[in-house]
Amino acid sequence: MNPPGLPAVLMRGGTSKGVFVHTRDVPPAGPERDAVVLAVMGSPDPMQIDGLGGTYSSTSKLVVVEPGVDGDDVTYWFAQVGVDRPVVDWSGNCGNLTSAVGPFAIDEGLVEAVEPVTTVRLRNGNTGVAITAEVQVRDGRARYDGEHVVPGVPRPGAPVVTRYLDPGGSVFGTALPTGGPTAVVPGPHGDVEVSVVDVAHPMAFVPAKALGVTVADASPPELNRDPELLRRLEWMRGACAVALGRVDDPQDAAERSAIVPRLVLLGEPVDDGHDIAAVGVSMGAVHHALPMTAALCLGAAVRLPGTVAAGTARPVADETVRIRHPKGVVDVLADVASDSTVRSVGAVRTARRLMSGTVHLPG
Repeated sequence: MNPPGLPAVLMRGGTSKGVFVHTRDVPPAGPERDAVVLAVMGSPDPMQIDGLGGTYSSTSKLVVVEPGVDGDDVTYWFAQVGVDRPVVDWSGNCGNLTSAVGPFAIDEGLVEAVEPVTTVRLRNGNTGVAITAEVQVRDGRARYDGEHVVPGVPRPGAPVVTRYLDPGGSVFGTALPTGGPTAVVPGPHGDVEVSVVDVAHPMAFVPAKALGVTVADASPPELNRDPELLRRLEWMRGACAVALGRVDDPQDAAERSAIVPRLVLLGEPVDDGHDIAAVGVSMGAVHHALPMTAALCLGAAVRLPGTVAAGTARPVADETVRIRHPKGVVDVLADVASDSTVRSVGAVRTARRLMSGTVHLPG
């Protein structure tokens, strides 16, 4: 008997890659769906040799898409899938793959294509946040070729402009879930002042020097070869999860709160080409570039008075915040009102449909 098949599309969005499926083709949310997701990706296995996962957190992702309701064009759910652990985390969002949802929806016929640009209203089911995506269209399909360059992606492509509307409190109901712009949490070698900001996705912003990292010359491959450093980073993230009430012990966060919060290490700018430097951590490893939700959240954090990010960055005169990461510089837009309400955050990415077909699940 042939194993069951699942219609799927492999998409790149920004500097991430993931499997896209329709809600109609997968089981309802719950353990059965999670089992299918793990099988699709080939997890748990460091090589993900028996699935479509790419062995990194940025390539071990899945998105479930369906028609929207109440004025939304599309609703989608994002799963961050553990590589070597049987973890399927639906608690947050992926900013990079969000840029691929609009093109996927247009190509799959979920949204009417309007040339030259189709604006798709998205709703992230994980967080409830509304997002608009401006997608270039040609001949009734999403256009992928273009001249926009995303650091970390080898070829230019058509720009996809995403704007997250009223994104504060996407998980915790407030942009500053610890009750203020900073909090003091126990680090691996003493107390550390951090800022936890919930915009697009909850992030814990920590001075890199507090964890022995120099952001200016950070090399993710080298950092990922330092097991003691990775233990310190996960301890720090776990301590922030305790401060948020997600777990009682920092050591439980890897299993019980794998992506809330994510950890971002901050450094001061080293030249005039950027406003702040950052290194992201995802699923226990240093990210090769910077998760897009981390960049969006950091853009807002820089413009929120009193945060660690605001104290680290050079003064920002307008909505544009330039963030240096290991692959280059990304510009994000952060519209923050005088009362610190985050009205929107946005960015320009590229996306590409890589493959469509059938995933054959193990029998």
